[in-house]
Amino acid sequence: MRHLRVVIGLCVFLCAAHIKASVLAVGLMNGMAILEVDGQRVVIKAGQTKAGIKLVESNSGHAIVEINGRQQTLLLGVSLSGSYSEPTQSVVRLPRAENGHYFASARINGHAIRVLVDTGASFIGLSSETAKKLGINYASGKRGRSSTANGIVNNYILRLDHVQIGGIKLYGVMASVIEGNFPDIPLLGMSFLNRVKMHEEQGMLVLTANH
Repeated sequence: MRHLRVVIGLCVFLCAAHIKASVLAVGLMNGMAILEVDGQRVVIKAGQTKAGIKLVESNSGHAIVEINGRQQTLLLGVSLSGSYSEPTQSVVRLPRAENGHYFASARINGHAIRVLVDTGASFIGLSSETAKKLGINYASGKRGRSSTANGIVNNYILRLDHVQIGGIKLYGVMASVIEGNFPDIPLLGMSFLNRVKMHEEQGMLVLTANH
């Protein structure tokens, strides 16, 4: 299964009149997904329906499923309501990876990207290479210097238009863009985390939007 990409921590909780289940995607590939529905392993191919969940399509990055007649895209850490009513709170649950870290699928200024939760980082941390890919004009930010494992480097401090993790979307989030290709994975720092409620629960990091 060369094309199989194991996705650690893709957790979606579905609560509806017809389906009340927790669904965990543990493997994604072209045309197939491996799910855990209430702890039971389900291998499902595109077009099939199992455990009340129809797989419309999938690739190594995401899966589109149909539940109760409605289609939704499964992304890392996204919480969905099976009833599709507006939730009173936006909650994101991020299972801990094998290396002890928490990862999430974020949207920075509307662009999807994987991030590493880092409570030791003051801001969202991006490399200039990543910022360019996201279309961020980082040079317009306030220039400064930053200490990294590679020594003292130039950085730019600026506000991102918006950062979204699951159903939690924050505007005007401070970010630090470092010249070069470090960090290779963007850091979800305290400029985002300080604006949500956060706690650990049974091996998961739970983020709840402040309302």
